[in-house]
Parts: sequence; structure tokens; C-alpha cells
Amino acid sequence: MIIRNFEYLIALAAEGHFGNAAKACHVSQPTLSSGIKQLEEDLDVEIVRHGRRYDGLTEQGEAVLEWAKRMQRDCNSLEQELSARKRSIQGAFRLGAVTGTSGVASVLSRRLAQRMPHIRQTITIQNTQQTLAALRARDIDISLCNLDDATDELETHLLFQEGLFEFRATRDPQGGKVTWDDIGKLPLCLLPDALPERALSRLLTQIDPDIETNSVEVLSAYIATGRFAAVLPQSYVCHLAHIPDLHVSALAGPDTQMSIGFASLHGGLMKGLSLGLLEITHEIEFERQIEKTLFEYRNFQRSKI
Repeated sequence: MIIRNFEYLIALAAEGHFGNAAKACHVSQPTLSSGIKQLEEDLDVEIVRHGRRYDGLTEQGEAVLEWAKRMQRDCNSLEQELSARKRSIQGAFRLGAVTGTSGVASVLSRRLAQRMPHIRQTITIQNTQQTLAALRARDIDISLCNLDDATDELETHLLFQEGLFEFRATRDPQGGKVTWDDIGKLPLCLLPDALPERALSRLLTQIDPDIETNSVEVLSAYIATGRFAAVLPQSYVCHLAHIPDLHVSALAGPDTQMSIGFASLHGGLMKGLSLGLLEITHEIEFERQIEKTLFEYRNFQRSKI
């Protein structure tokens, strides 16, 4: 027996019309009608007076409706109780994040604080090796990182993938993509902590950067001059959107994709507050925020004419 079918019945009784009830439930009219018919078959009673139009419920249908309403109230009470229990959870939660994922880490942290306001959070932003070392030393509970850098002794959970892009300030029309060979044509300002290890190794093998920094503010200032380019994850547009004439081009070729997700010691993802964090990543609002962050770069592309 499908609980959703009871919701269809409640909506039909409230709206008095199959089409309006379907709209209220955000389904098609055939779906709603089929659900109520299935409910009649499951209970072996006639619930709706059958005719060309809706003509109310039968006596048995009224009884089923009252039962459905009680069940709906019970479900609402259960959701409220579970929500209250989540809000009452207390304790410390230590989230580590590599520099390139700091924007996503802040979104996750805020939503976790909303869901569980009584926990004490610590969010530590470090480079990849520092973050993974802290995880192995149990100084943090879970790490948000590039999973390609995680080793086999860690348990992982993929969230999304993003690419590496060239960032520069220019008014000239640019192509939508560049290659590793193209990167060396401009002076380069490098933020090493933002890059996955394989991409950083390839970059340093082929190019001698003019500037290296661990500060987004310093990096931003150099890009704003128009003389320096940078290679960064696409989500960094959110940090650099204020730069006049900013342009971003996707980096094509090997070692240009990042698999971003959670890493923990084995068993750590499926218990305690880590599990709560995983639940947040499946919320529609979180997914929308991540999509907005990842595709913001499209507002800073000007293709060749």
C-alpha cells in the first residue's frame, strides 16, 4: 500500500475536482486517478462515487479519508519529532577542507548549523597534505577534498566534479578553452593550495610561475592588473567576480578535472554528525547552490567573434 495514494485522496476531497487535486499534488491527473484506483483495490472497497465527474466519496470512502487524515497527522508529528531531535544534538564536529573547496565548505557548514544549532563546529582550511594528515591523526572528523588525492585507507563519497580554468582580466575576445601549453604565454600567479596534486605537478613541470601565494586577496590583485593569469577550479569565480573585465577559459587536456567529495577514516562517513552532513548534500536547496557556484563562470566568458 503506497502512502502517497492517501495524499491523493485527501487532496481530492479538499479540491472536489480531479484536475485541481492533481495540480495540488504536482502530478498528472491520470497519475492521481490511478493512485486512488489502486487504493480501492488494496482496501477492496469503493472509495469514490464513480461517474463522468467527481461526485463525492462513498460511505466507505469517508471512513478511509478520516483514517488517511489521522495518518497524515501522525506523519507530520513524526517529522517534527525527528527534526526536534536533530536540533537537540550536541557535541563537537570538526570539518577539514582543502583550500580549493573553501566555498563549498562554507555552504555546508551554514546548513549544518541550521539543521543542528547546538553542535560546536570547527572548520579548518589547509592544503591537501595537511588536511589528509589531520584526518589520519583524528584531528578532524571528515575532510572535504579532491578525492583523486585521497589514498586507499580512506573512505570517500563523491559530491561533484569541476574543471580547472584559466582566469585573467582582459577586454579582448577570448576562446572558450585553453591548453596547458597556452598557460605559459602570460605571466602566471599561482595559488598552489587550490590545485590538485597532479595538476600542480604538471604545471610546475612545464611552467615557472612568476608569483606564488597562499592568499586569494593577493592572487586577485595580480589578476586585476591584466598582466597575470591564474589556473584555478571553476568555483573560484565566486571569489574573483569583483575583478573588472574578468574572463575565464576552460582548461582542456589531462589532469584538468577534480572529483570533490568527503573523505574519512573507514566507517566515519556513516555515523554521528558526518552522516548528518551527508544528508544535507542530498537536499535540493544545497544542490541548487552548488550548481549556481559551479556554473557562475559562464557569466565571465566572451567567445571569439
